[in-house]
Amino acid sequence: MRLKIVTKLDWPSFRNVAALIGKALKAHCNCTIHDCAKVKPGGNILFIGTVFHQPLNFLSKFLRQGRVVFYGTTEGHSFVDEASLEVAKQIKIVAVSNFVKQMLEESGIPVAGVVHHGLDMNNQRINVQFYKTLRERFEDKNIIFAVSANHARKGLDKLLHAYRLVEQRVQNSFLILHSEPIGYYNPAKIAMDLKIKRLWITNLYGELSPTKLSALYKLCSIYVQPSYAEGFGLPILEAFRFDKPVIAVDAPPFNEVVSQKENGILILSSGIRWFNFKNKVLFKMHMYKAKDLAHAIVNLLSNQQLIANMQIKIQEKKQEWDAHKLYPKLLNYFS
Repeated sequence: MRLKIVTKLDWPSFRNVAALIGKALKAHCNCTIHDCAKVKPGGNILFIGTVFHQPLNFLSKFLRQGRVVFYGTTEGHSFVDEASLEVAKQIKIVAVSNFVKQMLEESGIPVAGVVHHGLDMNNQRINVQFYKTLRERFEDKNIIFAVSANHARKGLDKLLHAYRLVEQRVQNSFLILHSEPIGYYNPAKIAMDLKIKRLWITNLYGELSPTKLSALYKLCSIYVQPSYAEGFGLPILEAFRFDKPVIAVDAPPFNEVVSQKENGILILSSGIRWFNFKNKVLFKMHMYKAKDLAHAIVNLLSNQQLIANMQIKIQEKKQEWDAHKLYPKLLNYFS
């Protein structure tokens, strides 16, 4: 079988997923990766992207010359017009999580099935020199790590307000926020207003090599997923790859991956807020209280035995999230 994996290659998250899928399917089919602006119609197309009217309308030109499977995500209710909805009915849409499936179906978009995201769980390569430098800098610190773009749904404000409380209670705590300076939030200003001292905002989001980013996952004690809304939340799997417990809000899709006191801590959601993102997606944002996040972080950092127990359980079960196990299931949708 010949397969074209198509996505926006200038979009880092989609590009990385396309590369992972390509590697996972290499033993099962002849697949090549293409940018959506350059790919020619015809053949089997696996399109990776966010499901809303624009990508669906783009796929209309492929309908008569091959089979199209859309491996799609969304963070809430996707906006679709009549034309894009008609396209959705003629292709197979596979959701990256049960949450995405529910959101798409509530938007009137048919979903053929769910294939969760995966990672190469055996790939623990790091930049050794970078890791050594980090260890020297943070040798006596309990590192809290978070990776996030700077969007409204990412919850960077809540993370920083929570960490202010953590910093006061855990003397050797240190927050590394791998994000970007420009966006919905101004993390540096929030941190300055809160008088946070033990914090490194890298401002290198999307710029670090995979091995340097992996070094940060290896360095940390725990990983925090501060987002209010995600289609899946791949950084959670990145943390699992290095046996790190995860803290996230107790809401889908996070609780599809994180199990309470097994591989992480789930904090109570305080309610739902809807956010219109550029008339593309109506984000379903599961809000939470900063004090609840702070309480979870403090409790976990204060219980090294619990962290150790979680690490053992993560080691035992993380292969369930291996890309080579999950992504070949996508081929079933071409039959």
